[in-house]
Amino acid sequence: MAALLLRRLAGTHRGRVPLGAAAAAACGGATLFYASSSPTVAHLEETGKAAEQVALNPDKWLEFKLQEKATVSHNSQLFRFSFDPSTKLGLDVASCLITRAPIGEEAEGRRKYVIRPYTPISDPDSKGYFDLLIKVYPDGKMSQYFASLKPGDVVEVKGPIEKLRYNPNMKKQIGMVR
Repeated sequence: MAALLLRRLAGTHRGRVPLGAAAAAACGGATLFYASSSPTVAHLEETGKAAEQVALNPDKWLEFKLQEKATVSHNSQLFRFSFDPSTKLGLDVASCLITRAPIGEEAEGRRKYVIRPYTPISDPDSKGYFDLLIKVYPDGKMSQYFASLKPGDVVEVKGPIEKLRYNPNMKKQIGMVR
C-alpha cells in the first residue's frame, strides 16, 4: 500500500516530490492510523486498575476485624484491621475512610452513632490489612471506643472519601502544612 502511494505521488508530480518526503508522509499516515485504532498503554493500565477488587465500598458500611493493637506512646495506639488477603484497601492518595461506632441510644430506642474520618498509615498497595494510628483523648468518644477494642472486635468502615484527585506530576511543586 505504501509503495502504491509512493508511485502515485511520484507520477502525479513528475518527480518533483522527493522520495523521502513521500515516504515520511506514508509512515506518518500509517502511524496515525495505527495509534488511533489501538488501545494506548494508559488505557490498558486504567482498565486493569478498574478490574481490581478492593475492600472498601463508598456506599455501604462494612465490618473490619481488629487483628492486633499496639501501644505507640502513652496516648497513641496502632490498630491493624484485616480483610480478604487477596484485595487491597482501595484508598488513593489524599483520601480517607470514615468509621462509625454505636455509642448510646436515641430517645426512640434507635442506636446513636459517632462517626469520624481517619487516614490509614499503611502502604496503599498492601493486601489484607490496613493500619490506623489513633491518639486516645480522655474525652474523645471515638478514640475511647477504639481504645476499648480487643482483637477480634469489628469496626464499621465506609470509603474511600476522596478529598483531592491526585495525578502524578500534576503540579510542579506541592506545599505541605503541618
